[in-house]
Amino acid sequence: MFNISKKNIIVLIIFFLIFSLFFFSKKRSIPVYEKNKQQIEYEEIKRKINSQESKNLNKVENFIIKNNNIYGTLIAMELAKKYILNNNLDKAFTQLNHCLEYTKENNLKNILQLRMTKIKIQKNEYNQAMNIIKSITDKNWKNIVEHIKGDIFAKQNKNKEAIKCWKKSLLIESLNASREILRMKINELK
Repeated sequence: MFNISKKNIIVLIIFFLIFSLFFFSKKRSIPVYEKNKQQIEYEEIKRKINSQESKNLNKVENFIIKNNNIYGTLIAMELAKKYILNNNLDKAFTQLNHCLEYTKENNLKNILQLRMTKIKIQKNEYNQAMNIIKSITDKNWKNIVEHIKGDIFAKQNKNKEAIKCWKKSLLIESLNASREILRMKINELK
């Protein structure tokens, strides 16, 4: 008789586990649905950016304004890229700057600031570019910051400062390809 009750207990445990899994999966599916909804909307907006119609860009800009989250930031970066390719640097800068105001993740902020710096360099606004790049204070980004500062100085014909920044970057840089590029830049200005 003990064997029968042991079987019953095992069946009850299995039934309870299946019921628990079913119940908790239903309960968790509602927030997942909301995330999927945002992801689907994000993918639709991304497709609109890649289309050639300019009226779609207004919808994209509205999406960015409404979504002060990671989806809005990623779309703004995609839109800024499209603006840059169309040589509309002011609109690209505005999109990135808007995202910088609400983005909380430091590495993402640094990426936004790097892109903003590159836009200012393209517009030959070197002092503004230098101010933006100097605002990146994370030591993990030091090699990239010094590299770009060297590029800015080189554009301003401040060769000694450029070489000094590139040498700092060279000391920190771990990738051989990047180290070789830095060496070529240094040798070119010597």
